[in-house]
Amino acid sequence: MQGTLSERITRSLAYMLRHQPEEFDLDLDDEGWGEMEEVVCALNERLGEPIEEEDVIEALEGGDRQRYEVDGDRIRALYGHSFYVEPGEPTEPPETLYVGVGSRDAAKAEEVGLKPGRRSFVHLSLTEEDAIEAGRRAAPEYVVITVDAAEAWEEGIEFYDRISLFLSEEIPADFLEFSEVHTDGIRRMRTGRGRPERGGGGGRRGRERGRGRGRGRTWDRDRDDEPREERSRDRDEDRPRRREAAPEERPERPGRPERVEASEPQDAPAPVQASAKRPAPSESEGPGDGAGFGAGLS
Repeated sequence: MQGTLSERITRSLAYMLRHQPEEFDLDLDDEGWGEMEEVVCALNERLGEPIEEEDVIEALEGGDRQRYEVDGDRIRALYGHSFYVEPGEPTEPPETLYVGVGSRDAAKAEEVGLKPGRRSFVHLSLTEEDAIEAGRRAAPEYVVITVDAAEAWEEGIEFYDRISLFLSEEIPADFLEFSEVHTDGIRRMRTGRGRPERGGGGGRRGRERGRGRGRGRTWDRDRDDEPREERSRDRDEDRPRRREAAPEERPERPGRPERVEASEPQDAPAPVQASAKRPAPSESEGPGDGAGFGAGLS
């Protein structure tokens, strides 16, 4: 895990307190609070270096916004949970709140309103600028939605103050106003079958560097300078050797007594003749098979 110590601590806290506390034997309560001592021990094991409570406090204070809360000997993530936590008492929101979403999600919100999706609650920005930044990270084309939070509150929609933002229940489309589509969002590089570029790795368990899955996998990095047709020929030449070694063909090998007694002299050269007339792999397989998994790669 790269980055400064503070960056590594905050990234680890996000995983431990928002997503997978059980992986680190953390016992969080209904509101997401965990014991600071247990969290510090888990950080030591995860990062493989000595971490003190003071290091955690310094990392939290150095962030651009407050994402975590410390209360005595307890700590919790304020938002972003992928599992349900009790939100506490609802709080009257400001008159307007904002959210930046991809243009496709905005089209859905116009029909059914805002829904939490993978999170437990809708996350709403305090300012339009924060929503724009969130929208830019969400999709290349995005929309900023203005929420009439005051009217929604009066109609019984509950909101929860999380210092840097507000959480809410589902918000019907009647309380939403949509901006024009912005086109300055972040475009992430993709390879193969549309997977995000991740530096040659695979999933979380680490697939072999330089290899993907299915038709979109990349070539072996150690053979990048070898012509593609040569690599195809190597693979095709391997196939007859594997077929010759198959168990069902072993009784046909020359040299066994029963084979020698049963064969006529004119039939003896037959295997050599068939081998001599077998076309080269590049000619018999054709350009489609020769391209292999490399077909379609730019």
